[in-house]
Amino acid sequence: MNTKDVCIIGAGPAGIAAAIQLKRCRISPAVFETDRVGGLVKYANLVENYPGFPNGISGEELSGLFREQFNRSSIDIIHETVEEVNPDDNLFRVKTTHNSVYCRYLIVASGTRPGKFDDFPLSGKAAGRLFYDPGLLRTKKGKSIAIVGAGDAAFDYALSLSRGNDIIILNRREKTRCLPVLSEKIKKNTGIKYQCGFRIVDISGSESGIVISGTISGKAKKIYADYLLFAIGREPALDFFPGGSCKHFREKEREGYLYFAGDVKRGLYRQVAISVGDGVIAAMRIYRKIREGKIK
Repeated sequence: MNTKDVCIIGAGPAGIAAAIQLKRCRISPAVFETDRVGGLVKYANLVENYPGFPNGISGEELSGLFREQFNRSSIDIIHETVEEVNPDDNLFRVKTTHNSVYCRYLIVASGTRPGKFDDFPLSGKAAGRLFYDPGLLRTKKGKSIAIVGAGDAAFDYALSLSRGNDIIILNRREKTRCLPVLSEKIKKNTGIKYQCGFRIVDISGSESGIVISGTISGKAKKIYADYLLFAIGREPALDFFPGGSCKHFREKEREGYLYFAGDVKRGLYRQVAISVGDGVIAAMRIYRKIREGKIK
Protein backbone atom coordinates (compact mmCIF):
# COMPACT_ATOMS: atom_id res chain seq x y z
CA MET A 1 0.00 0.00 0.00
CA ASN A 2 1.39 3.38 -1.07
CA THR A 3 1.19 5.49 2.10
CA LYS A 4 2.34 9.05 2.79
CA ASP A 5 2.10 11.19 5.88
CA VAL A 6 0.53 14.01 3.88
CA CYS A 7 -1.18 14.35 0.51
CA ILE A 8 -1.92 17.68 -1.13
CA ILE A 9 -4.52 18.06 -3.86
CA GLY A 10 -3.58 20.98 -6.08
CA ALA A 11 -0.30 22.72 -6.90
CA GLY A 12 -1.41 26.33 -7.04
CA PRO A 13 -0.06 28.92 -4.57
CA ALA A 14 -1.72 27.25 -1.55
CA GLY A 15 -0.58 23.73 -2.41
CA ILE A 16 2.94 24.89 -3.31
CA ALA A 17 3.31 26.88 -0.08
CA ALA A 18 2.09 23.94 2.00
CA ALA A 19 4.42 21.49 0.24
CA ILE A 20 7.50 23.71 0.64
CA GLN A 21 6.77 24.33 4.33
CA LEU A 22 6.27 20.61 4.99
CA LYS A 23 9.53 19.84 3.23
CA ARG A 24 11.28 22.32 5.53
CA CYS A 25 9.84 20.31 8.42
CA ARG A 26 11.33 17.12 6.92
CA ILE A 27 7.91 15.85 5.86
CA SER A 28 7.68 14.74 2.23
CA PRO A 29 4.13 15.16 0.89
CA ALA A 30 2.65 13.73 -2.30
CA VAL A 31 1.18 16.51 -4.43
CA PHE A 32 -1.52 15.83 -7.04
CA GLU A 33 -1.86 18.24 -9.95
CA THR A 34 -3.56 17.74 -13.30
CA ASP A 35 -2.22 20.88 -14.92
CA ARG A 36 1.08 22.70 -14.73
CA VAL A 37 2.42 23.58 -11.29
CA GLY A 38 1.59 27.20 -10.44
CA GLY A 39 -2.19 27.38 -10.51
CA LEU A 40 -4.52 29.91 -12.11
CA VAL A 41 -2.33 32.85 -11.14
CA LYS A 42 -0.68 32.36 -14.54
CA TYR A 43 -3.76 33.97 -16.11
CA ALA A 44 -3.44 37.20 -14.11
CA ASN A 45 -2.46 40.24 -16.14
CA LEU A 46 -0.60 41.87 -13.24
CA VAL A 47 -0.35 40.90 -9.57
CA GLU A 48 0.05 44.19 -7.72
CA ASN A 49 -0.59 43.24 -4.10
CA TYR A 50 1.89 40.40 -3.52
CA PRO A 51 4.68 41.68 -1.23
CA GLY A 52 8.21 41.78 -2.62
CA PHE A 53 7.31 43.10 -6.06
CA PRO A 54 6.94 46.88 -5.73
CA ASN A 55 6.19 47.32 -9.44
CA GLY A 56 3.86 44.34 -9.59
CA ILE A 57 4.56 41.12 -11.46
CA SER A 58 2.74 39.34 -14.26
CA GLY A 59 0.81 36.25 -13.29
CA GLU A 60 2.83 34.14 -15.71
CA GLU A 61 6.13 35.28 -14.20
CA LEU A 62 4.97 34.80 -10.61
CA SER A 63 3.63 31.35 -11.46
CA GLY A 64 7.01 30.51 -12.97
CA LEU A 65 8.83 31.58 -9.81
CA PHE A 66 6.49 29.44 -7.71
CA ARG A 67 7.16 26.51 -10.01
CA GLU A 68 10.93 27.03 -9.85
CA GLN A 69 10.97 27.01 -6.05
CA PHE A 70 8.68 23.99 -5.93
CA ASN A 71 10.94 22.04 -8.30
CA ARG A 72 14.04 22.92 -6.27
CA SER A 73 12.42 21.40 -3.19
CA SER A 74 12.33 17.94 -4.85
CA ILE A 75 8.73 17.34 -3.86
CA ASP A 76 6.85 14.30 -5.20
CA ILE A 77 4.39 15.44 -7.86
CA ILE A 78 1.76 13.15 -9.34
CA HIS A 79 0.42 14.59 -12.59
CA GLU A 80 -2.94 12.88 -12.45
CA THR A 81 -6.50 13.96 -11.75
CA VAL A 82 -7.89 13.01 -8.36
CA GLU A 83 -11.14 11.16 -8.96
CA GLU A 84 -12.14 10.13 -5.43
CA VAL A 85 -11.27 10.83 -1.82
CA ASN A 86 -12.62 8.32 0.67
CA PRO A 87 -11.92 7.42 4.30
CA ASP A 88 -10.15 4.11 4.86
CA ASP A 89 -9.89 3.25 8.57
CA ASN A 90 -7.80 6.11 10.00
CA LEU A 91 -6.48 7.15 6.60
CA PHE A 92 -7.63 9.00 3.50
CA ARG A 93 -7.59 7.12 0.21
CA VAL A 94 -6.77 9.46 -2.65
CA LYS A 95 -7.63 7.72 -5.92
CA THR A 96 -6.64 8.75 -9.43
CA THR A 97 -7.12 6.93 -12.72
CA HIS A 98 -3.94 4.92 -12.22
CA ASN A 99 -3.03 5.17 -8.54
CA SER A 100 -4.29 5.08 -5.00
CA VAL A 101 -2.30 6.83 -2.32
CA TYR A 102 -3.17 6.61 1.36
CA CYS A 103 -2.37 9.38 3.83
CA ARG A 104 -2.97 10.36 7.42
CA TYR A 105 -3.27 14.08 6.66
CA LEU A 106 -4.88 15.68 3.63
CA ILE A 107 -4.63 19.27 2.39
CA VAL A 108 -7.25 20.21 -0.20
CA ALA A 109 -5.90 23.09 -2.30
CA SER A 110 -7.80 22.23 -5.47
CA GLY A 111 -8.90 25.78 -6.22
CA THR A 112 -12.03 26.58 -8.18
CA ARG A 113 -13.72 25.75 -11.44
CA PRO A 114 -15.53 28.26 -13.67
CA GLY A 115 -19.26 28.72 -13.46
CA LYS A 116 -20.98 27.55 -16.63
CA PHE A 117 -23.41 29.45 -18.79
CA ASP A 118 -26.58 27.37 -18.85
CA ASP A 119 -29.31 29.88 -19.69
CA PHE A 120 -29.99 27.91 -22.88
CA PRO A 121 -28.31 25.11 -24.89
CA LEU A 122 -25.60 26.05 -27.36
CA SER A 123 -25.15 24.63 -30.83
CA GLY A 124 -22.05 22.58 -31.56
CA LYS A 125 -20.40 25.25 -33.72
CA ALA A 126 -21.02 27.93 -31.10
CA ALA A 127 -19.73 25.72 -28.30
CA GLY A 128 -16.48 25.22 -30.18
CA ARG A 129 -15.72 28.94 -29.94
CA LEU A 130 -16.73 29.32 -26.32
CA PHE A 131 -14.26 29.27 -23.42
CA TYR A 132 -14.37 29.48 -19.63
CA ASP A 133 -10.64 29.92 -18.99
CA PRO A 134 -8.39 32.18 -21.07
CA GLY A 135 -5.54 29.69 -21.41
CA LEU A 136 -6.09 28.64 -25.01
CA LEU A 137 -6.89 32.21 -26.07
CA ARG A 138 -3.59 33.66 -24.88
CA THR A 139 -1.84 32.58 -28.08
CA LYS A 140 -4.41 34.28 -30.31
CA LYS A 141 -3.47 37.46 -32.15
CA GLY A 142 -5.49 39.72 -34.40
CA LYS A 143 -8.79 38.30 -33.17
CA SER A 144 -11.95 39.77 -31.69
CA ILE A 145 -12.85 38.32 -28.30
CA ALA A 146 -16.04 38.97 -26.35
CA ILE A 147 -15.86 38.49 -22.58
CA VAL A 148 -19.02 38.09 -20.52
CA GLY A 149 -18.69 39.18 -16.89
CA ALA A 150 -18.54 42.11 -14.52
CA GLY A 151 -16.00 41.07 -11.88
CA ASP A 152 -12.25 41.11 -11.39
CA ALA A 153 -11.68 38.03 -13.55
CA ALA A 154 -13.49 39.41 -16.60
CA PHE A 155 -11.64 42.72 -16.49
CA ASP A 156 -8.27 41.14 -15.77
CA TYR A 157 -8.71 38.65 -18.63
CA ALA A 158 -9.58 41.57 -20.90
CA LEU A 159 -6.33 43.33 -20.06
CA SER A 160 -4.28 40.18 -20.65
CA LEU A 161 -5.94 39.30 -23.96
CA SER A 162 -6.00 42.85 -25.30
CA ARG A 163 -2.35 42.61 -26.32
CA GLY A 164 -2.81 41.97 -30.03
CA ASN A 165 -6.60 41.46 -29.96
CA ASP A 166 -9.79 43.53 -29.95
CA ILE A 167 -11.81 42.96 -26.78
CA ILE A 168 -15.36 43.78 -25.80
CA ILE A 169 -16.65 43.19 -22.26
CA LEU A 170 -20.36 42.42 -22.01
CA ASN A 171 -21.99 43.11 -18.66
CA ARG A 172 -25.67 42.34 -18.27
CA ARG A 173 -25.82 44.75 -15.31
CA GLU A 174 -25.39 48.51 -15.28
CA LYS A 175 -22.63 48.44 -12.68
CA THR A 176 -19.35 46.58 -12.51
CA ARG A 177 -18.21 44.38 -9.62
CA CYS A 178 -14.48 44.68 -10.23
CA LEU A 179 -11.85 46.63 -8.34
CA PRO A 180 -11.71 50.32 -9.28
CA VAL A 181 -8.09 49.97 -10.40
CA LEU A 182 -9.13 47.43 -13.04
CA SER A 183 -12.01 49.56 -14.27
CA GLU A 184 -9.68 52.55 -14.59
CA LYS A 185 -7.19 50.52 -16.65
CA ILE A 186 -9.96 49.32 -18.97
CA LYS A 187 -11.06 52.90 -19.64
CA LYS A 188 -7.51 53.84 -20.67
CA ASN A 189 -7.06 50.81 -22.94
CA THR A 190 -8.08 51.68 -26.51
CA GLY A 191 -8.19 47.99 -27.46
CA ILE A 192 -11.03 47.25 -25.05
CA LYS A 193 -14.68 48.25 -25.38
CA TYR A 194 -17.17 47.97 -22.55
CA GLN A 195 -20.90 47.40 -22.96
CA CYS A 196 -23.17 47.38 -19.92
CA GLY A 197 -26.82 46.34 -19.77
CA PHE A 198 -26.36 43.68 -22.44
CA ARG A 199 -28.61 40.66 -21.94
CA ILE A 200 -27.80 37.59 -24.04
CA VAL A 201 -30.77 35.95 -25.74
CA ASP A 202 -28.99 33.72 -28.26
CA ILE A 203 -25.52 32.52 -29.23
CA SER A 204 -24.83 31.04 -32.63
CA GLY A 205 -21.61 30.09 -34.34
CA SER A 206 -20.04 29.06 -37.60
CA GLU A 207 -16.61 28.16 -38.88
CA SER A 208 -15.81 31.86 -39.26
CA GLY A 209 -16.97 33.22 -35.92
CA ILE A 210 -19.67 33.61 -33.29
CA VAL A 211 -22.75 35.83 -33.06
CA ILE A 212 -24.01 36.95 -29.65
CA SER A 213 -27.56 38.26 -29.89
CA GLY A 214 -28.91 40.32 -27.03
CA THR A 215 -30.84 43.35 -25.93
CA ILE A 216 -29.84 46.71 -24.50
CA SER A 217 -32.69 48.63 -22.86
CA GLY A 218 -35.10 46.40 -24.77
CA LYS A 219 -33.50 47.04 -28.17
CA ALA A 220 -31.97 44.18 -30.14
CA LYS A 221 -28.22 44.18 -30.72
CA LYS A 222 -25.78 41.67 -32.19
CA ILE A 223 -22.12 41.31 -31.23
CA TYR A 224 -19.80 39.57 -33.69
CA ALA A 225 -16.58 37.97 -32.44
CA ASP A 226 -14.10 35.24 -33.19
CA TYR A 227 -14.32 33.84 -29.67
CA LEU A 228 -16.46 34.16 -26.56
CA LEU A 229 -15.07 33.89 -23.03
CA PHE A 230 -17.34 33.55 -20.00
CA ALA A 231 -16.08 34.88 -16.66
CA ILE A 232 -19.29 34.61 -14.65
CA GLY A 233 -18.04 33.33 -11.32
CA ARG A 234 -16.22 30.34 -9.92
CA GLU A 235 -17.10 27.56 -7.46
CA PRO A 236 -14.99 25.25 -5.27
CA ALA A 237 -13.49 22.29 -7.15
CA LEU A 238 -14.58 19.44 -4.89
CA ASP A 239 -15.83 16.86 -7.40
CA PHE A 240 -13.64 14.15 -5.88
CA PHE A 241 -15.61 14.12 -2.62
CA PRO A 242 -18.68 11.84 -2.58
CA GLY A 243 -21.54 13.81 -4.06
CA GLY A 244 -19.22 16.76 -4.62
CA SER A 245 -19.54 17.73 -0.96
CA CYS A 246 -17.03 17.55 1.89
CA LYS A 247 -19.68 17.72 4.64
CA HIS A 248 -19.14 14.05 5.58
CA PHE A 249 -15.49 14.84 6.32
CA ARG A 250 -16.07 17.70 8.75
CA GLU A 251 -15.13 15.55 11.74
CA LYS A 252 -11.73 14.89 10.16
CA GLU A 253 -11.33 18.63 9.72
CA ARG A 254 -12.19 19.31 13.36
CA GLU A 255 -9.73 16.64 14.47
CA GLY A 256 -6.92 18.27 12.50
CA TYR A 257 -6.45 15.66 9.78
CA LEU A 258 -8.13 17.51 6.93
CA TYR A 259 -7.33 21.07 5.80
CA PHE A 260 -8.70 23.35 3.11
CA ALA A 261 -6.37 26.01 1.75
CA GLY A 262 -6.63 28.82 -0.78
CA ASP A 263 -9.36 29.58 -3.29
CA VAL A 264 -11.24 26.35 -2.61
CA LYS A 265 -12.45 27.82 0.67
CA ARG A 266 -12.12 31.59 0.27
CA GLY A 267 -15.17 32.51 -1.81
CA LEU A 268 -14.69 36.01 -3.20
CA TYR A 269 -11.40 36.48 -1.34
CA ARG A 270 -9.29 34.75 -3.95
CA GLN A 271 -5.88 36.36 -3.54
CA VAL A 272 -2.42 34.85 -3.99
CA ALA A 273 -1.20 36.15 -0.64
CA ILE A 274 -4.17 34.63 1.19
CA SER A 275 -3.66 31.27 -0.54
CA VAL A 276 0.03 31.17 0.36
CA GLY A 277 -0.81 31.96 3.99
CA ASP A 278 -3.46 29.23 4.09
CA GLY A 279 -0.97 26.68 2.76
CA VAL A 280 1.74 27.58 5.26
CA ILE A 281 -0.70 27.50 8.20
CA ALA A 282 -2.01 24.07 7.20
CA ALA A 283 1.53 22.71 6.93
CA MET A 284 2.59 24.16 10.28
CA ARG A 285 -0.46 22.72 12.03
CA ILE A 286 0.19 19.29 10.55
CA TYR A 287 3.84 19.41 11.59
CA ARG A 288 2.85 20.37 15.14
CA LYS A 289 0.29 17.57 15.32
CA ILE A 290 2.77 14.98 14.04
CA ARG A 291 5.45 16.22 16.45
CA GLU A 292 3.09 16.13 19.42
CA GLY A 293 2.07 12.58 18.47
CA LYS A 294 5.71 11.48 18.50
CA ILE A 295 6.35 13.11 21.88
CA LYS A 296 3.46 11.17 23.39
